[in-house]
Amino acid sequence: MNSTEIIFTIFFIIIGYLALELVIRSLVLSTRREFQWLITEYDELPKLSEEGLKKFLIHGYDSELGWVRKPNTKHEENGEQGITHWTINEKGARTNPGFEDKISKISCYGDSFTFSRQVNNNETWEQQFSKKINSNVQNFGVGNYGIDQALLRLKREFMKNKTDIVIMGVVPDTISRILSIWKHYSEYGNTFGFKPRFIIEHDSLVLIKNPIDSENKISDYVKYLDVIREFDYFYEKKFMRDIIKSPYAISIFRNLRRNLGIIYWIKKIKKLKSDQINIDDIKWQAMKYVMRQNLKWRVKLFQDDYTKRLLKMIVEDYVSFSKEQNFKPIFIFLPQKDDLIFMKNNFNFYEEFYKEIKLIEGLNVIDVTRELLNEKDLDDMYSDNNTYGGHYSKSGNEKIADILYERMKKLDII
Repeated sequence: MNSTEIIFTIFFIIIGYLALELVIRSLVLSTRREFQWLITEYDELPKLSEEGLKKFLIHGYDSELGWVRKPNTKHEENGEQGITHWTINEKGARTNPGFEDKISKISCYGDSFTFSRQVNNNETWEQQFSKKINSNVQNFGVGNYGIDQALLRLKREFMKNKTDIVIMGVVPDTISRILSIWKHYSEYGNTFGFKPRFIIEHDSLVLIKNPIDSENKISDYVKYLDVIREFDYFYEKKFMRDIIKSPYAISIFRNLRRNLGIIYWIKKIKKLKSDQINIDDIKWQAMKYVMRQNLKWRVKLFQDDYTKRLLKMIVEDYVSFSKEQNFKPIFIFLPQKDDLIFMKNNFNFYEEFYKEIKLIEGLNVIDVTRELLNEKDLDDMYSDNNTYGGHYSKSGNEKIADILYERMKKLDII
């Protein structure tokens, strides 16, 4: 091959690569407009929605905790049987129909599985539990909370709403949530999700306060990225590894199966929108890649010594607070549907952690895993008809209430 041929060969290789780069870039950016979980360099400094921010400040923002269900608010969303409704009372707890005026012996803190999303106020597991003990089981759960935020809320709210018993209920994925400062770095697109977290220093828990602790800081979040990135576990380990940026034809290979799978299904949605199909079913095919990755992360983190230690120390701090305030602490994992499917096919990835915290003096640990695994119709226990499953259905909440009631009676707590 002479020099001219070599030059032409190099020229065509470059032209071919540039054409490939343009095609992949176009595919990635158009998919990103439809699906927030395929992130690009534009997600490193995302532009915050002004309309979304206004709603967030009114309904959710909390300078200490990041977000909260604000008193005297309401909302609706899709559930197993269609549209479901929830309301928050003047105390900041979810409305508990028929029991609001009764004495309260039990209060519950935790995440959306404690809040009981996707069912109506009279279908939560707290409502079912209230019926069994004829007492107002107060529900202070908040969607997407880690146990760190739930504990901080408990410490802030308990003096105003004292009860003899406190149930701390969280999904196993709380082990991921306690590592976040900005949810956007682990749940891409959750750009208003700034929060505090704990770290371990000299064998003690140290609180890193919410860096966005005033409303005006949200719009100026870029000024606080140094501290956010320093203390957010997922910035380097997940976000920067998933991001697709120039050169797109190269960076897309970092997680090729995930990226191409998402692009394929999102493009298929656009192609089939005119047909009589369930778009949500097709979109779930793209979400599968996201949920599968999230599951892998929490399984991995339950095998990580530092993360397990951090989670255990937060639970221990919860127990210490219970002794200060003289209430009985109960801890419960509320597994998602994909947690249970994984355990059926593999192993109970949080069993060893349960064994460890059962040794904490003064803590009552209740495990609902076995009962849920033995359910013949697992789909009936959850609101969404997919692998993830959404939240507990009315039947699922009844099951949780039954288990709690029987276990707490056996432990002579009620």
